[in-house]
Amino acid sequence: MNLPALYEPRGVVPQRVAESGSGYRPEEDHITVGYLLALLRRRSAVLFLTLAVVMGLALVWTTALPRIYESSADVVLITRPTDVVPQDSAASDPARPRSEEVETQIQVIQSREMTGQVLDDTGLMKDPVFRADIISPRSAIDNVLSSIGIERARTADDTSLDPAALRLKAIVYLTQRLSVARLGNSFTLRIMIADLDASRSALLANTYARLFTTDDLRARARNNTTAAKVLNARVDELSRQADAANRDVQAYRVSNGLLSSSATSLTEQEISTYNQQVAVARAEAAEDAAALASARAQLRRGGADGVGEATGSQVVASLRAQRVQLVLKERDLSERYFDGHPDLVTVRQQIADVDRQIAAEVQRSLRALEAKANASSDRLSSLLASRADTRDRLSRDNTALVKLADLDNRAQAVQSLYKSYLEHRNQVVAGSGAEQPTARLISAAAVPILPSSPNLLLNLALGLVVGILLGALVAILAELSYRGVTTLDDLEQRIGVRGLGFVPDCGSVEPRGDNPLDSIVEHPEGPFAEALRNVIVSIRHAGIGSGTVIAITSAVPGEGKSTVAACMGRALAMAHDRVVVVDCDVIRAQLSKIFGLEGTEPGMREAVLAEDGRVTWYEDADSSLRVVPITTPFARGERLTERGRLKQVIDHLREEFDVVILDCPPVLPIAESREIVSLADCAILVVHWRRTADRVVRAALRQLPLRRLKSYGAVLNGVDMRKQARFGGSDAASFYRHYMAYYQ
Repeated sequence: MNLPALYEPRGVVPQRVAESGSGYRPEEDHITVGYLLALLRRRSAVLFLTLAVVMGLALVWTTALPRIYESSADVVLITRPTDVVPQDSAASDPARPRSEEVETQIQVIQSREMTGQVLDDTGLMKDPVFRADIISPRSAIDNVLSSIGIERARTADDTSLDPAALRLKAIVYLTQRLSVARLGNSFTLRIMIADLDASRSALLANTYARLFTTDDLRARARNNTTAAKVLNARVDELSRQADAANRDVQAYRVSNGLLSSSATSLTEQEISTYNQQVAVARAEAAEDAAALASARAQLRRGGADGVGEATGSQVVASLRAQRVQLVLKERDLSERYFDGHPDLVTVRQQIADVDRQIAAEVQRSLRALEAKANASSDRLSSLLASRADTRDRLSRDNTALVKLADLDNRAQAVQSLYKSYLEHRNQVVAGSGAEQPTARLISAAAVPILPSSPNLLLNLALGLVVGILLGALVAILAELSYRGVTTLDDLEQRIGVRGLGFVPDCGSVEPRGDNPLDSIVEHPEGPFAEALRNVIVSIRHAGIGSGTVIAITSAVPGEGKSTVAACMGRALAMAHDRVVVVDCDVIRAQLSKIFGLEGTEPGMREAVLAEDGRVTWYEDADSSLRVVPITTPFARGERLTERGRLKQVIDHLREEFDVVILDCPPVLPIAESREIVSLADCAILVVHWRRTADRVVRAALRQLPLRRLKSYGAVLNGVDMRKQARFGGSDAASFYRHYMAYYQ
């Protein structure tokens, strides 16, 4: 039979690896990106299930959270208000608000006093919904029902609460949901309200902004009105007092002849004037006398030249400057010419004329100084006489001046106080009704359409991320903790048994029949039949010749061993081998049921009871396969291997057939399986793909008489060929997608 071989002959009978209790070998423990991706692909169900659970929890949690609507209004502090009423320069140019003043305004907005005004202005204390939110907040069930459009009626039982306590609770409720923030370094404040009701949040934000912008204005208007009333009464009283004081001062002045408006008598002013004039006249007289004496003394000592300097005459100074020029000219000419030279003579005559003019001018100046000194002396004498006369009157006015000064000081004090109050009153009256706000609204709050919290998209995105991470973690943990058999590498590396091949799940390959047996007949060149041939080739490469007895068993029931035995027998028969399949499972007889021979006679029981060991077999309707079924139930406790009769049957079948396939019971629950397997040349342990744990396979191998067999191995049954590529194996099944089109 010319069949492809997946495994090369090894030359020796493979032996099972010693039990170590460990998983993969150290050289296989490295984890790569491809390995992780393959792991996540094969655990995609766990990943998506975890993701769905987390997304569902995120959705439920988001739905259960209260719907919070945020609404904000922006106000700006006015740094330069418009002057409606004229003010002085200091008041009309106020300094910019400092940072601490801005923080103070924030505290004013957040104060309980402002919140109380908002409650009164909005009338929320009369709103039953608002009262219910304060007394009995919405539960998670209310939030869930609200998310699907069902509003459950809630009533607030506030009869037991004191109105003041309820108001305080409402103020605390609002202050907790109020936030005021400064926008950067500007003078703009953002007032934000987060509330369960969208329209209510906008109403509260606008009310806070409006009251803040008008509260200071209204307070200053009230203060101006009160101040105007007080100032009017005080100004009237001070006006009467100022008039009376002024009348007293004027009457005293008239009675004592003190008409000076500067609060000093005329006599005192006159003496003061005389004193000033006397001082000036005395100084002038002394100066003139000194100048005259100095000029005379200079005349006696140095002649006309010295007197000219004392008088300070400009004419003398000019003549002397002219004389100096002539002297210089005369000196220059005398060095160049003789004394009789005309030019030199002319210059000397000019010098003589200038000297005569200087002498005449000096005499005239002395006469002027003498006249001036006499006049100054006469004026001083006259002033001294006049001052002596006025001093007599001064002594009489001293008593009157003291009384007048006291009256005048009182009048001025009353007048100053009156003017101060009058100016203040005028400013208050002028500013009443023209007060300017210190802040104004620049952006009113709008009713929000969508809630700010919870953020459904954000929560779902977080749920998606957490779900993917958690799903990947659960998938990795599940895969790392999974000890089932998936690939032939698992059989050889983790369990230590040779992998003979795999049998696909019939529904995962194309083309295929209605069932595994029909697939072999209808599609003999299909992937299902070819996979069975690979198992057969692997068995033959073990060096087993004609008359081979193959025992097919499993660790536990439900592995599909009977189906594998039937399909393998039909595949060999269609390859023109003489093949017989023997049902050795006396408890279930599943092979007999597959071929529909459970009710015929004789069968396996009759064969083992026969003395000559002759066996009756039945021919498969679709191939030359022969089947030895169990047609008659065995008695309770009766087994095939009693008194060595099964060995006689097998020996007889060896002589008649090329291949004898024994469908044995499971190894772990049935002890007789070990004896049946010991009669075979080769044992095949059927392991269900991704169902049977590796420790179960090890337990079954431990029960098998492996040393008495020429060859043994394991076959993966029920492999989903479409999914096998996800598991990163290195056997033929792992690359099915690369050659699946070949069969079509």
